[in-house]
Amino acid sequence: MFEKKYTLLHSQKKKVYDILREVGLEPAEFSWSNVEIVEKLLVSRLNYRSGEQYYFQFSSYEVNAWCIACPGRYRTMDHWYPKTWEEQEGIFRTWAQTLKRELDTPDPWAELAKYRLVVNGELSGDVVNEPIAAVEAEQISLALMELGESAARELSLRDDQAALLRARLAYVADAARRERSRDWVYTVIGTWASMAVALALTEEQAATLWRMLRCELGSFVNLLLDRAVTPPPPPTSIIGIKSGTPESHPEQTRKLS
Repeated sequence: MFEKKYTLLHSQKKKVYDILREVGLEPAEFSWSNVEIVEKLLVSRLNYRSGEQYYFQFSSYEVNAWCIACPGRYRTMDHWYPKTWEEQEGIFRTWAQTLKRELDTPDPWAELAKYRLVVNGELSGDVVNEPIAAVEAEQISLALMELGESAARELSLRDDQAALLRARLAYVADAARRERSRDWVYTVIGTWASMAVALALTEEQAATLWRMLRCELGSFVNLLLDRAVTPPPPPTSIIGIKSGTPESHPEQTRKLS
């Protein structure tokens, strides 16, 4: 049985090149390969980089033959059934525009994963999830206000970035007035991580911001960037006050360490 080749002509590949340039994609990031779709029947496939995630496989135009667009417009893969080159050219243009959209859209979930922290390994079951006293919540609020100003200077943030930073820190301060201590720790971690992404901080800047936050809040947030290597302290509340001691009464003011 003779091999049937339905690969693209040079003129068609030139048109593909032009379309990539038109939508703002770099042709050098793509490569061609031939794919055998049935026995002895070859079609052209354009791969973005390795081609494992994004590619466009051209149709042979035979009965019930299709082309494959990956990514699809609203899903990971679309199948189309063009009957002419002009029709397939339009489908390819749509795919190129879709690919450009996907490449230009960052994945915030992947970014958040960069900033996942270990909280003393894990929050121990011995940690008390107690209400945060009003006087402590006020101290936290003051510390976060100072952090907003100092971090904006230290990180050389733009005005819009500084405003976003202050808004997120104000949210954390408000959470201290209504959440229990352990729940509030998780709020601090989540807010810090999303804030690092929203501000487009480098890893070094994110680490600096985290160190400043720990410095301002002191013993109110017993969080470590790395897994703790020392034995855990005796059971205490998350704000560092042992239960049953005179210091555990809300009316007594405690200083941030």
